[in-house]
Amino acid sequence: MFTSTMKRSIWVVTTSYPSTEGDPSGHFVQAEVRELERAGHRVTVLKPHPGGAFGWPGVAARLRANPFRVWQIPVFVATAAARLRLRKPDEIIAHWAVPSGWPISSGLAGTPVTLVSHGGDVRLLCAMPERARSFIVRRLVARSTQWRFVSDHLADTLLSALSKRERVLVQSIAVIEPSPLAVMDVAEDVRARRRSLGNRRLYVVASRLVASKRVDKVIDYVATNQGAHDRLLVVLGDGPKRSCLEEQAHRWGLDARFLGTTPRRETLSWIGAADELVHASRTEGLSTVLREAEHFGVKVTLL
Repeated sequence: MFTSTMKRSIWVVTTSYPSTEGDPSGHFVQAEVRELERAGHRVTVLKPHPGGAFGWPGVAARLRANPFRVWQIPVFVATAAARLRLRKPDEIIAHWAVPSGWPISSGLAGTPVTLVSHGGDVRLLCAMPERARSFIVRRLVARSTQWRFVSDHLADTLLSALSKRERVLVQSIAVIEPSPLAVMDVAEDVRARRRSLGNRRLYVVASRLVASKRVDKVIDYVATNQGAHDRLLVVLGDGPKRSCLEEQAHRWGLDARFLGTTPRRETLSWIGAADELVHASRTEGLSTVLREAEHFGVKVTLL
């Protein structure tokens, strides 16, 4: 991805980034940062302080849990934009076109900006009134050299919501490129998990526990799968729906382990040990967990 021999000062603006080693937030952004650093670039990550509106399991869920967190959004936008104007980096990579591209990075004339859309920003743009969406999209295109979408589906979703004129503008700088995939060697961990499970069939779902991820459908699928009598479902991730989902699994009499947010190595070892990874979300651009399962050769079931 990064082949230029010129070493640059690159600022990565993102609303999601791991605050600890076990934090699943934005680990794919961290993977890109590490690639840039290995290529010799000087990389600065501009991200919100943990504990506010941004972070796991998502802005909407965090604001519902604590509406007072909303204050962090304008504070982060204002302070991030001010830092960019002060430092004037050689290049900006804005993960999530809104707000990292617009309004944070839109006021720095002459600095190349690469937008990266992962899903939430596209859904937000599509949900806006037409005039607001048109204004923001035009500002984004006018200030950016590239708009990177992590999947064709994500790009098509945005393009279908735009006027013909705006579609042409976006297509002129659009590229389809999945985020870097950082997968560590967990072969020993995987073998240990398989030994501990014996002949049990292991189903895994890795997701934020929010309504849009449809983890309830995963529970129904595993509980009613007649081909697996001695089964275990491992749920990796946390969120406001956890207690409801635990109750649902209990009603089915299903052996389901809700492990919450887990360190990256533990997450990958469960995925690698799975007989089947089950995925029910229909709102993502390109799910990292599906790519991770594919890397390990694990069967994937899409609901």
